[in-house]
Amino acid sequence: MNKFEICVLSHWISGVLFAGRDSMEINYVDYISYLKINYILIGKAAIGILILIVFFNLLALAIGIYSIKWKKIIFPKFVLSILYLFYAPMKWIFNAFSMNEFLIDEILVEIQNAISLEKFKENDQRKIVLLPQCLRNSNCHARCDPLYGFVCTKCGQCDIGKVLKEAEMRDFKVFIIPGSSFVKKIFKDYRPTSCIGVACPVELSESMQKTSVIPSQGVYLLNDGCFETRVNVSDIVKKMDLISPLAETSLNEKEIQGSEVKEYV
Repeated sequence: MNKFEICVLSHWISGVLFAGRDSMEINYVDYISYLKINYILIGKAAIGILILIVFFNLLALAIGIYSIKWKKIIFPKFVLSILYLFYAPMKWIFNAFSMNEFLIDEILVEIQNAISLEKFKENDQRKIVLLPQCLRNSNCHARCDPLYGFVCTKCGQCDIGKVLKEAEMRDFKVFIIPGSSFVKKIFKDYRPTSCIGVACPVELSESMQKTSVIPSQGVYLLNDGCFETRVNVSDIVKKMDLISPLAETSLNEKEIQGSEVKEYV
């Protein structure tokens, strides 16, 4: 019995004590009838709220898919608010029905990319690229600096060396982070004005929400697994060129085409 029911019952008992036994049966019947009506109203309200939640989630999902497909972002704040608020149950439903679980994350990332695009272009003072350590080759011997993350030796065994070369040409600082908690440290110490983040869709959507105060652009990894992952370097270069365009790139056509297939399906 909740507090409300206790309050109603106490009023009924008070009425019995002061009104006498004759009104006891009438008051008791009224109390039971009131509770029945109350529970029916609560049930109807709960069903109505559930229907509204489902409707708004489907609407946000439909708008998000439309925005990605036609490259036209509409109602971005509504879509972000709904999908982030009901992120966990939506992911559970997608997994339960064997649907593409990364679709929600891709919608969130693409919309946030679009929202922050103009500010990202304007803030070119301290530009950074955040790369996950899982891009490293299994034979990598790079040391991990407590302030800057892994220090790449440009051995050529992974895509990180290519990204570093392009970043240096465009005055971007590259951090190879050992974990997501390292991002807070970089933001606090280096105070970037713009950021390019590279990660799987799940990590990317979560990180971009936490660091939304900094104009950011997200780039997906080509494969998941947290081990020897790959990235399309040309995608990162295109993001860099939004701020610091160059007439030429050091990437040749073969390198650009070598990582075109995206493995998130």
